[in-house]
Amino acid sequence: MAVDVKISVRTEINRLKKNITQKSSELVSLKDELRKHERVYKIIAGGRTRTTIRKRGGTKRKATVNWNSVLRGLPRSFTIDNLARKKAAGGKPRGYLRQVVVRWAKQRKTRRTGRGKYKKV
Repeated sequence: MAVDVKISVRTEINRLKKNITQKSSELVSLKDELRKHERVYKIIAGGRTRTTIRKRGGTKRKATVNWNSVLRGLPRSFTIDNLARKKAAGGKPRGYLRQVVVRWAKQRKTRRTGRGKYKKV
């Protein structure tokens, strides 16, 4: 009886290997067909590819930044670069960070000491 089980398992393994080989060749032919269709689509779309098409609708908004806590985390005197390196600044552009620092200066929380250099008040 153990011999029968061995034979049936071996035949099943061979059948599965044969199916895997067959499916692999089908996959290769499907990938070729996909590439052909993508080339045709690129020609029809006038050079626009799948990666350049954008979905409608907005992007997800990031959480708002608590700028007071960011200011508390900065050293007594700092630069825009120090502010940009802070993870809490949320990767905002330097132009936006300059606006934040100017807003702090208007609120008398900081003072400008030089070009790009600021000091907490």
